[in-house]
Amino acid sequence: MFHAEKVAAILLAERLPLTAFIASVTRDFHLAEDVFQEVCVKAVSRAGEFETAAHVMNWARLSGKNRAIDILRARDGRYVGLSDELLAMLAAEWPEQDRADAMQDALGHCIEQITPNNREMLRLRYFERRNCSDVAAIMGRKIETVYQALARLHKTLGDCMRLQIQSETSS
Repeated sequence: MFHAEKVAAILLAERLPLTAFIASVTRDFHLAEDVFQEVCVKAVSRAGEFETAAHVMNWARLSGKNRAIDILRARDGRYVGLSDELLAMLAAEWPEQDRADAMQDALGHCIEQITPNNREMLRLRYFERRNCSDVAAIMGRKIETVYQALARLHKTLGDCMRLQIQSETSS
């Protein structure tokens, strides 16, 4: 059995992957953050029920998924996201924290390797969540150019990450 502090530490250490999982249900990072916080409060209050860290994480993923769907149904009247089967497959295949950390480190390294202009494009598109036409307008480019540049960046970053992770695991 775990104490509240241990459960909180586990959830905080797994905050990014758990929030990302919940965001795959909500398609809204801010809502996913809110759900994550609710899940943490509920998990800490039930700390004595958990036997292992894996038990905490499995419960948190299921609880987060269910709470997110409940919120979306209450707000929109229905849930039109991923099917229960697909969400179950996603939860089963979700990377363990060590692998997620390695991927995050590799992504950070690879983003440092691209040009400042490309970093700005990524920032606008993914961190500010702007659509491609907004990115094109802000950067003074044609929308087709932004689409092509993002496609090249995805491939470049993916290749770089694979090489980075491969070199770290073979070391």
